[in-house]
Amino acid sequence: MKKFLFILSIFLFVSCSKDDDSNVKGCTDPQAVNYNINATENDNTCQYSIIGDWTVAKYTLSDGTNILSQFRYIDYTLYDDYSYYQEAGVLNSTDYLIFTGIYSLGGTNNSQLTFTNDDTGITTTCTITSISSSTIKLSYDYDSSTTATLELIKI
Repeated sequence: MKKFLFILSIFLFVSCSKDDDSNVKGCTDPQAVNYNINATENDNTCQYSIIGDWTVAKYTLSDGTNILSQFRYIDYTLYDDYSYYQEAGVLNSTDYLIFTGIYSLGGTNNSQLTFTNDDTGITTTCTITSISSSTIKLSYDYDSSTTATLELIKI
């Protein structure tokens, strides 16, 4: 009888266990580089690649100036060798500007995106304020008193 109670108590203990394998935390976005096919609950750890072609959808200064209104388009291509190509079509003209250089990621959780222009050597460090598989939102100090914000959309 003691043996039966012991076995019954083990059965009850195992069957009443609180372990719930149906709730797996992880990245649930299939477009993320660290997508977890087994995840059932997003834990906000998704990571996204910035490599590819992007167009600037918004580019405004903290004083309200819309920089994008001066251009037909501003496009970036970020390559996997950390080089970039930027092209901007000048408004009311067939002219366009081309910039090339290198970029790097740094800061906490790769939240800093730094561009260094090949021709001028000028470095611009942006803070990534939001990122997904289709958009990147950036901000940077435009000058000593003005902040610029950009929204790039993957094309």
